[in-house]
Amino acid sequence: MSLATYLYFSNFLSKDECNRIVEEGEKDLKISLIGAKAIENFEYRKTEVSFIKNGSSVQDLMQKAVNHLIAVGVQYYGCRLTDVEPIQYAKYKEGMFYDWHVDTATTLDDLKIFKRDVSASLVLSDKKEYTGGSLQMILSNSINPKTGTFHPQDVLDQEQGTLVVFPSSFIHRVTKVETGTRKSLVLWGRAE
Repeated sequence: MSLATYLYFSNFLSKDECNRIVEEGEKDLKISLIGAKAIENFEYRKTEVSFIKNGSSVQDLMQKAVNHLIAVGVQYYGCRLTDVEPIQYAKYKEGMFYDWHVDTATTLDDLKIFKRDVSASLVLSDKKEYTGGSLQMILSNSINPKTGTFHPQDVLDQEQGTLVVFPSSFIHRVTKVETGTRKSLVLWGRAE
């Protein structure tokens, strides 16, 4: 990877385009609760998700996002993305979150399933519609090398229509939504 930070593209989509995606994404929502079996009652993800199907009413917008992800992969991260996974619609209602994680494989077994190189999050909700629900990352300047502690950083622009692109190996999370509902799309690209 050439660049070791995230990028954001403000106003990538308009409010009307975001609303079209939300309407499509709401069709097949399912709750996603993920946690470690070894720790009783521990969850690190609580969201509702669906996947945008090929040929949907928002195919033009999905293609626009995929094309941009591929272009950013080449231009900024030095990798030619050859595969983009199905695009996930995520809905975070009050109390929902996605704790610290990476989008790529963390074990050799996972490499068969989760070989991801570049990820993207497309903000679909207006910031006035919710509180909390911030996309945060751990960047190299977030870590104090003397103490080993880190201070997460909010992604700078999380306004409706913003596309945030980052290496899939980045540690990131969505903080708990306090009020309202946060909606987003997630894309993952793989280089061969």
